[in-house]
Amino acid sequence: MTSEPRPLDLLVIGGMTIDHLADGTSTAGGSAIHIARAAAPRGVRLGVVTANGSEAEAQAGLAELQRLAALVESRSHEHSAAFRHREGPNGRRLSLDHLGGPVELDATASDRIFTRAVLYAPVADEIPLDALALWADRERAAILQGWLRTTDEGAEVRPLRLGALRPELIEALSRFDLLVASREDLLAESDAPYDQLASLRRVFGPGPALVVTDGADGMWLEMALGGSYRGLRRHLAVPWRVQGASTVGAGDILAAFLALLPRDTPRSNDQWAEGAMRVVAEVLEERASHRSREEED
Repeated sequence: MTSEPRPLDLLVIGGMTIDHLADGTSTAGGSAIHIARAAAPRGVRLGVVTANGSEAEAQAGLAELQRLAALVESRSHEHSAAFRHREGPNGRRLSLDHLGGPVELDATASDRIFTRAVLYAPVADEIPLDALALWADRERAAILQGWLRTTDEGAEVRPLRLGALRPELIEALSRFDLLVASREDLLAESDAPYDQLASLRRVFGPGPALVVTDGADGMWLEMALGGSYRGLRRHLAVPWRVQGASTVGAGDILAAFLALLPRDTPRSNDQWAEGAMRVVAEVLEERASHRSREEED
């Protein structure tokens, strides 16, 4: 008797990046890598569908994913998407050196890959639209960042208005269970997370639960309007603040652990969101501790 393969807890879909950091170093990045580093030590059975370039950093990132994840499928291209990070008086500034190749998924992917939840996490609009229709019977979440930024090569990355999104993309995402964006992603709409949530709801309709992250100030949440709370919009503070740690990828980790909630579990209380924020705080503490040890050495 043949049994079905053990399902993944979460499948993350999104391209790999090469991040040229402000301190002069370069490293592989992208949501999948940040999530894998947090999820694997916590027993999450993770899958990744990505795209990578031929750069040494990308090859090292792919090898790391293969160590941490239960399943990795990657399409090789000449380049990964490459971003340049700079620190300015108003925070981090990001420029796009060049785009990477697309993340490719065929129509059989949802038959081949058994997963409880899926998180779409593009870095620069590299996920084909038809891929968003897959796994419709599973918990589906998306990080909106990669659709809400300009992708002009050699230029600074700037946030886009929600109205710039293609109608067919909006239609596909409106059927998801959860959409996550950061305050920085939505600055073209407003600089206030409460108003940003309202803008998301106007565009994506009543279906998805919505989250806007606000760094050390926590997150804003609005459940789907069909929920028992009728979309009550509220703020959740971080469980504790962590000093001295890089916050790169923190929003990706939060989105992943929010997406792990089974779709038939009501979001009528805040425990699922508070649990995800605790994971982020733990990861930041681990980073701060690692940095402290490096400085001592």
